[in-house]
Amino acid sequence: MGNTDDIGKIARLFLRENSVGVLATHSLDVDGYPFGSVTPYIVNQKGLPTILISNLAQHTRNIKVNPKVSLTVFSQDTDDVQSGARLTWIGDALALNDDKEEMKKRYLRYFPNSKTHTEMSDFSFYEIKLKRVRFIGGFGQIAWVEPPTMLLENPLYRVEDDIIDHMNQDHIATMKDYCAGLKRFVAGEVKMLGIDNEGFDIVANNKKLRFSFEKPVVTAEDARAALVLLARKARAYLPTMSLPELPQK
Repeated sequence: MGNTDDIGKIARLFLRENSVGVLATHSLDVDGYPFGSVTPYIVNQKGLPTILISNLAQHTRNIKVNPKVSLTVFSQDTDDVQSGARLTWIGDALALNDDKEEMKKRYLRYFPNSKTHTEMSDFSFYEIKLKRVRFIGGFGQIAWVEPPTMLLENPLYRVEDDIIDHMNQDHIATMKDYCAGLKRFVAGEVKMLGIDNEGFDIVANNKKLRFSFEKPVVTAEDARAALVLLARKARAYLPTMSLPELPQK
């Protein structure tokens, strides 16, 4: 089964690496049966997946009667889905009443095409409170993960916007180095989306990439040191790599 703490860390990374899951709710129209729908999500400052859904949608109608849901996330970068990692997040979907504007700003960084939806009155944010996680990461990485292991609040929450703005304004070349040196991915356009105590997200050529820190950070100073360390590591790999050329526009 493996160490639960280690599996919890891998599961947290997997949740943040991905952005889309299958939301299962209790059907109102077909009583007693589950209803599945595909929905994008982001991870909020409390470590909870957060979704933006319409009050008119079937899954929202279901949630308002019975908030017990699951969100299944699976790797989409494999030819054999069953051989890849997957995670089922089981909990209660609750409408956000506070920090709506902050959540809107964060959500739009990850899903800029959702701007119209965030401005419509019939769309609301829901976070999925955690009961348990079932994670399958491969041989020896199969376990139930409990909330204390799975949930980490983001200590950089209050300074996240400042860090993101600084990186997107002044360190585009560094972020391209992260992509090339650490992911072997040649980026034409890059933008930082979010940062937390375990790593950060970048969108490169419309593809989301997750980068992990070598050890957790707590303060803005810690984050800066970790970003510098990763930049040095990425640049050390660059001279030894044969990277594909960017496509011509």
